[in-house]
Amino acid sequence: MKIINNSFPARFLKFFLFFLFNFFPSFVFSQKPLEHPVFEAMSLELKRSMKQLKLENFFTPYFLSYQLLDSTDTTINARNGAITFDQTQHARYFYVELRYGNYEKDNTGESYRGVFEGAALEDNLESLRHALWLMTDQAYKQAVKAYLEKQGKKISEVQKEDLPDFSKEKPHHTVVRMAEDDFPLESYKEILKNISAEFKKYKEILDSGITLRKVHRKNYLLNSEGTRLLHPGAGNSFQLYLWAKTMTEDGMNLEVTRPFSFRSKEKGPSQEFLMKKAQEIVDQLLKLRVAKITDPYTAPALLDGESTGVLFHEALGHRLEGERQRDEDEGQTFKGQIGKEIIPSFLSVEDDPTLMELEGEDLNGFYEFDDEGIRAQRVVLVEKGILKNYLLSRRPIKDFYHSNGHGRAQFGRDPIGRMSNLIVKSSLTYPLDSLKNMLLEECRKQKKPYGFLIKRIRSGDTFTGRGRYQAFRGTPEAVYLVDAQTGAETLVRGVEIVGTPLITVNRILATSDFFQINNAFCGAESGLVPVSTIAPYSLVQEVELQRLPEEKSRPPILSPPFFSKGAEQ
Repeated sequence: MKIINNSFPARFLKFFLFFLFNFFPSFVFSQKPLEHPVFEAMSLELKRSMKQLKLENFFTPYFLSYQLLDSTDTTINARNGAITFDQTQHARYFYVELRYGNYEKDNTGESYRGVFEGAALEDNLESLRHALWLMTDQAYKQAVKAYLEKQGKKISEVQKEDLPDFSKEKPHHTVVRMAEDDFPLESYKEILKNISAEFKKYKEILDSGITLRKVHRKNYLLNSEGTRLLHPGAGNSFQLYLWAKTMTEDGMNLEVTRPFSFRSKEKGPSQEFLMKKAQEIVDQLLKLRVAKITDPYTAPALLDGESTGVLFHEALGHRLEGERQRDEDEGQTFKGQIGKEIIPSFLSVEDDPTLMELEGEDLNGFYEFDDEGIRAQRVVLVEKGILKNYLLSRRPIKDFYHSNGHGRAQFGRDPIGRMSNLIVKSSLTYPLDSLKNMLLEECRKQKKPYGFLIKRIRSGDTFTGRGRYQAFRGTPEAVYLVDAQTGAETLVRGVEIVGTPLITVNRILATSDFFQINNAFCGAESGLVPVSTIAPYSLVQEVELQRLPEEKSRPPILSPPFFSKGAEQ
């Protein structure tokens, strides 16, 4: 599992175009059903399949769900003062989920997966029905095969927990009225070109760019239980990425990014603001370029809010996903721990997809309905250190037999319990200056010459399965060595944070009295989904740093052409 900063090199742009249209705004609700050819095609094929689709000596499906994603994705990229990529893509995709058997025992968990294919761009009833007909036939055959395989395994395998395979949930019949796709990006192109041109002033910058992505998305869902939804899915409509790269004299590649995520054009950053951020990137790269490489070391550390959020996302959040509690290949770190203290008592953790914004900042993990058609719910996971709940899809686990609105997936993948807006709360808070003094005191107590100040952990991953170390790691943008006697901060490079989840989280001593927001994307078995973390600075008793893997290369032979006096020089 990874939490991925919503910044990435331009060379990955095309790869992410499909993955990142998981966001756009919605505000007004209506209970009146929307008559639409998409729903008509879904309804006709669903009724026909539920009544007639069966092989000889077999039954009809007990559950069938149709989804159609209609997305318009516009991406513009600028580098060195010029537009280098400008594309708008309109695409439609069907996803068919069919279950054979019953709610107690079905084909879940075997070789079966839902069927995912492209759909007609026009609202042509016959074309839409034809696609659904073929996909449903394929899904039925796969489901029956998987069901038989699952039944056959009972002969040789030890019986696992006797739990239902699918939960019965209340159907929803809702249309979410989406904002119009009325923000042309033509007016933003000059801003993008102007910002990208700023990096040409510095010969140390080897490459740079700025990307703006706007996505307008409609998600139609109809299932055999009676759920009928038109909703936008999760995430913000606009993602803006500002980045630059340099290289050290010893050949280490360095990159600094500044991502921005917002739901409406009114929330978009101004040219003046982006200019300041571009300068901030340059200043940071120039400092990192001359920073020394530090050795692996363990010491007390002060993590900023973004880093604390990644720590809880990787070390705690993924281990509280429901499916991991019933999968025997998983480490099941917190299975059976409900009512027990798992983290310090001054800390609480919740996940709230219903939170659209916080202190004026749009949250990327917001949604009204999850990807199984269940209404989003705020869930208190840990209260004053005590485990209270898990992140649940429609896959029941022991003592938790219903979804809490966290069944999430990249479109075309099978949903599982996933995070949305993960919020870390604390009752033991101090001003930042006090926390830094506490860091110095802890270093002296442990007789450490220095501690760490860690900022902007933008990416991380964790292992939750058995047979591998239960560990996590995160790659920070900036690591400072903080002198235990003077408090002086020295920027270093070439290291990442590593640890085991239970030990690291339980070594948090105190937190700041304010929080930071990190809008990002998280990858796991059900694909890439938009998420946010809201967390304070945290003082950790001990953190371990290890060397980053290095792919060193020789710097360019010539200087950038912007600094050449003539074509022949």
